[in-house]
Amino acid sequence: MTFQQRKLSQLQFSGIMKEVYAYYCMLCEEILALSKLKINPRKITLVFEGKCPGCGFALEKVLRCEITQISAEIGQMLHPKISDPRILFGSTNQKEPTRIESACALRASPELNMTGLSEFDRVIKLRLGQLAVFQGKAAKSISSLICVRATLPRPTGIDSDVIFLDGGNVFDAYAISEYAIRHQLNAEITLARIHLSRAFTYHQLSTLINQKLSQAIDTFKARLVVVSDFTALYCDPDVAKQQERESLDIFRRDVRSLTALAEKKNVLIIATNLHVRNRRMHDALLQTAPVSAKLDENGTFTQLTLTRHPFIPYLKATIFLNKQTLESYI
Repeated sequence: MTFQQRKLSQLQFSGIMKEVYAYYCMLCEEILALSKLKINPRKITLVFEGKCPGCGFALEKVLRCEITQISAEIGQMLHPKISDPRILFGSTNQKEPTRIESACALRASPELNMTGLSEFDRVIKLRLGQLAVFQGKAAKSISSLICVRATLPRPTGIDSDVIFLDGGNVFDAYAISEYAIRHQLNAEITLARIHLSRAFTYHQLSTLINQKLSQAIDTFKARLVVVSDFTALYCDPDVAKQQERESLDIFRRDVRSLTALAEKKNVLIIATNLHVRNRRMHDALLQTAPVSAKLDENGTFTQLTLTRHPFIPYLKATIFLNKQTLESYI
């Protein structure tokens, strides 16, 4: 099969399927190689002289590898610039990790104190240009708190409107109002700065992410986007068995879209996931989002586990909110 400037989201999924390693740019989704064999990422970077042929960003920052399923009739696909496949599959003495650092490191934006909780902000080190995933029930409360604090003037907040894509039907106006009052803000004005869009199917949520969100960020000059309970609609029990593959593929594409949009627009996007409903979707979130953390309620405190971050190794921290948990705080 010849290569025709294919994007990862444009691959056809039908008939007999097979698993391959897909090497692609996480920003523009340009496919650089599809192969049943692993390829040393260093070799791909050298072939393209360090730059993505699609968008021009540095490959050491945006090159990603993902195991995906494609139609069996699609053979090995290599970008036209790879004139000799032997360049990629020969032996090498260099050991390079398959996972490449996220593009969010492209901008050295300052750390944000988004929660006002010193231990939380110290550990998670959120920045503009990132997609951050919060796992666990406590993610609902912490994301509501962040929505309110984002509207605060600098340097306490980022003085920004917020876009809230409610995929899990969990938006809590009461909690937002309570947090606003605690921060000496007018609750009605605060709620007015949070622009809510609800989706009731994963197709609707995907349309919001891919067709509406970029324009909304520009319209409202938003620097914070929240996508609530991200996997809920894609794992809806009403989704027919034959649609499960489609929902997984669309979900993976939408995670990549959010990651790229955060970088392109220099905004912070927070996706919450209150429950692990589908292991493959859970893994896609953890492998694609530059920042991911798990929030476990444990009686009088919340255990924060930082599972992925471009600058910080895996670590755990205990978060206290005036000796109250995140859930009881509101």
